[in-house]
Amino acid sequence: MSYSNKPARLCNEEKKADEIFDVFLSHAHVDAEVVELLAAKLADEVGFHVWLDRWVLVPGEHWQQEMALGLDRAKTCVACIGQNTPKGWFREEIERALNRQVKDSSFRVIPVILPDGEPSLVDSFLELRTWADLRKGLNDNYAFHVLKSGIEGVPPGRNPYMDIADVAKVKVVREKLVRIRVLRNEKLIDDDIALEYQRRLLDELMES
Repeated sequence: MSYSNKPARLCNEEKKADEIFDVFLSHAHVDAEVVELLAAKLADEVGFHVWLDRWVLVPGEHWQQEMALGLDRAKTCVACIGQNTPKGWFREEIERALNRQVKDSSFRVIPVILPDGEPSLVDSFLELRTWADLRKGLNDNYAFHVLKSGIEGVPPGRNPYMDIADVAKVKVVREKLVRIRVLRNEKLIDDDIALEYQRRLLDELMES
């Protein structure tokens, strides 16, 4: 039986140099617990190789450097938005991911609204990207399907979980949105009022 003479640290460094992750989860410290639940769901139910700081970082290492390396070795970055404005290292991670996307079009940055998250915090640096809305919870099948599709780089297609009642609701909302647009175009209601009605209709649909 032969044994390697290399220290464990060097073996780990060599392994990390070749390790590729399906997804890097970027999040604020206050959202760590719910993000870890999301990471477990992605790993256990789909089989994704997930980069999550709690799982990957070795105590005592320079965590900023390791996180930057993890992001560079991931195929996608999921920016988890909670109740707080992205700031500090969290925001730097997202900016680094967006900079990488400019150079590598196959790299995707996916905003995800966490349960109890605040959509208004998805500002200009992320709002042009299609997001996954998990405000109903991590067990929202369609929202999770959208996120999974984004990580895989495929269109989500039709909602496989929508029932007939949901289809009817969507149809009613669509008709009302068309009516609002007509009234807005004919200057019968102000833009601010139209936008507020649209927001309410969409909120009701999402919460139903």
